[in-house]
Amino acid sequence: MFARILIVIALASSFGAGNALATDYPSVEVVDAYLDMRTGPGRGYPRVQIVERGDYIEIMAQKTDWFRVRTKKGFEGWVSREDMERTLDPDGDQVAFDKVGQDEFAHRRWEAGVKLGDFEGNTMIAGLLGYYFTQNLSAELTLAEALGSYSDGQLVNISLTHQPWPHWRVSPYFTVGGGAIKIQPEARFVQTRDRTDQTVHAGLGARAYITRQFMLRGEYRSNAVLTDVDDNLEIEEWTIGFSAFF
Repeated sequence: MFARILIVIALASSFGAGNALATDYPSVEVVDAYLDMRTGPGRGYPRVQIVERGDYIEIMAQKTDWFRVRTKKGFEGWVSREDMERTLDPDGDQVAFDKVGQDEFAHRRWEAGVKLGDFEGNTMIAGLLGYYFTQNLSAELTLAEALGSYSDGQLVNISLTHQPWPHWRVSPYFTVGGGAIKIQPEARFVQTRDRTDQTVHAGLGARAYITRQFMLRGEYRSNAVLTDVDDNLEIEEWTIGFSAFF
């Protein structure tokens, strides 16, 4: 793991020298007046500890642009890449780290984003949140609004997605799932009540890695709206969106 995390850290003879921590983890020295440790990998998490200048910390893991570290007293927390790049290795050289890249794209856990498109002639706006069980299999929750001239619709869908080639920079995937749609006719055009129907869908798409932790995605879905009448509705959906992984 640390071969991907670190570009420049001298390990072999450094752990036993000076004040460096003699453990299996690489260690770096704080050279700023202090370094903030947070409870999680993001600036929205509260500070849990401050490391002073001259102290060493161990680098235990990386999650996008955040590093899980441990002090010599055993306190653990998360430090940003910006702060970590101002530390020194045990030989006194500035530390450099791999940027978040395509390898992290293939090993992502969470994905969140937005997408726009066409829902059988209506304008669709949607937000999505996905979780990856493995590199190939994920689940995704989508909340969407379809805006039309005669009616609007609110949709909620849960999908299972299979991605056969997760390491490809442009990675195709297949998706199946279901959910519900609430249709609200425009009262000035028709006099009818709102209704909610179940939906099922199947589709295909592709995610394209851009840079750092961002990607584009395009998708086609064939939706079936299961109505109370004999004929179900067949609706085609095309979307393109932008998302981030973490």
